[in-house]
Amino acid sequence: MGTDSGRCFGCAEAAPGWAAALRPAEGLAVALSVMLGLNAVVAVVGVVADLWTDVLLGQLADGPGGVSVDGLDVLYSLAKTLNGVFLLVALATAVVFVVWFYRIRRNAELLAPNGHRRGRGWSIGAWFTPVVLLWFPWQLMVDCWRASAPLDAEGRRRTLSEKILVLWWSTWIGSLVVGRIASSMVRPRSLLSPYDLEHVRDSTRVEAAGSVLRTVAAIAAIVVVTKLTAMQRERRADVNPLAARAAQEARVQALVSVPAAAPAAAPAAAATPAPAATPGT
Repeated sequence: MGTDSGRCFGCAEAAPGWAAALRPAEGLAVALSVMLGLNAVVAVVGVVADLWTDVLLGQLADGPGGVSVDGLDVLYSLAKTLNGVFLLVALATAVVFVVWFYRIRRNAELLAPNGHRRGRGWSIGAWFTPVVLLWFPWQLMVDCWRASAPLDAEGRRRTLSEKILVLWWSTWIGSLVVGRIASSMVRPRSLLSPYDLEHVRDSTRVEAAGSVLRTVAAIAAIVVVTKLTAMQRERRADVNPLAARAAQEARVQALVSVPAAAPAAAPAAAATPAPAATPGT
């Protein structure tokens, strides 16, 4: 009898050492959640700044008398500062995320040795490899999610909803695509022409949409990180009780098999012929 962990109940004595090999990731998860929260805050401020810029540009298009160019310059300076802050926060978050993800992937390999489509090294390399960046990390995360799912009473992994993973990955990829589009729309144009004003307004709206996607992706990532870390913590806590259950089943099986072997010896003794009587006795 076996479990979805990839190990049989008969290997109960090895389970405590296996539990020690599962390295906790709670500290990394807390630090990563804080960093993701900062990303969300910066993105929300960016959305507000972009929307206010769009309002001012609309007023400027209707008539330059009610809006000063200096006010727009202040907003553009704020947007430039926010971009710099976002870049620094994003880089710091990426470092913590990769360290956390590698540990989660390593633990998931212990929980389900045969349940992964990509090797452990891809948990780092996939984020820096062009093209495969679009789906390798997704496959790695889904496999870790499934491998870390809690077990039922029979030792089988439960099937958990993956909607939060879909939300996180789709919004994150969407933010990359929209951000690239917004960058391609930014050009050094004069604000005196109505056409130029409309072009700048369009690029500002696209930037706002990208910031919204980044906000949703950051919040969804916090949920994924918290949930996945908690699942592995629960699996680690369940290892020793599972080992105790396996040991008990092994002892019961041994006790049941001993009496069954005893009656088999009796016929053998009965089949041995008695020694013949000696004449004259």
